[in-house]
Amino acid sequence: METLKVIWLGQGGFLFEFDGTKVVVDPYLSNSLAARGIERMIAIPIAPEELQPDYVLFTHDHADHFDEETVTALTNQYPTCKFIGPSSVAEHYVKLGFDPKQFQVLNKGEVFYSRTFSVNAVPAFHTDAYSTGFVFSYQKHQIYISGDTLLDPELIPLLKKEMPENLSLMMICINGKLGNMTDVEAVEVVKALSPKTVVPMHYGMFESNTVAPDFFYQSTTELGLQCELMKPGTAKIFNL
Repeated sequence: METLKVIWLGQGGFLFEFDGTKVVVDPYLSNSLAARGIERMIAIPIAPEELQPDYVLFTHDHADHFDEETVTALTNQYPTCKFIGPSSVAEHYVKLGFDPKQFQVLNKGEVFYSRTFSVNAVPAFHTDAYSTGFVFSYQKHQIYISGDTLLDPELIPLLKKEMPENLSLMMICINGKLGNMTDVEAVEVVKALSPKTVVPMHYGMFESNTVAPDFFYQSTTELGLQCELMKPGTAKIFNL
């Protein structure tokens, strides 16, 4: 049985370790939104300089997913790191003055391959038209991270085309505000895709944009699925 080490960074952010390859998704590791009156509810779990990533991926160009302060720290600290995401994020990255050669564009329907994993950019329905979700393939297993998305009528049918019958792990947004599905809708997606293990995300970061995970946990558990409530900054080993 393969295992996978995962750290939730808060909001939609995660650190995955694929056979020693460190892959970060949507890290918001600053308090930059405080300038807009949106304070963090939780401490920064890991400083960007401590992540040591090989790849950093972004689902879309919003400040709690593509955070300029975090991205600047990572780019300066890790010049060999590859940054990956849709066109809207690539444009933002270049506007910050960074080398476009360090960024790999990954739009919906495209796949990025590395030595240890591949990642397929799958549909998401959000206010950034370039928004994506990601399906990572690792060994014989698949991990789905929703990014920010509404439960559009097309979402589940489109995802089913991309998902195997034995989806190992799912990370899904549940906050129900600002262009994201509700916890009730997230349960619908989980029921339709039936992952081995599911992790709710995109809650607990901002007081104006959160929801308690209790309903989601209870509902998915009643479906007979394993639901994990992760603590930001604490590593979890998943059996795939």
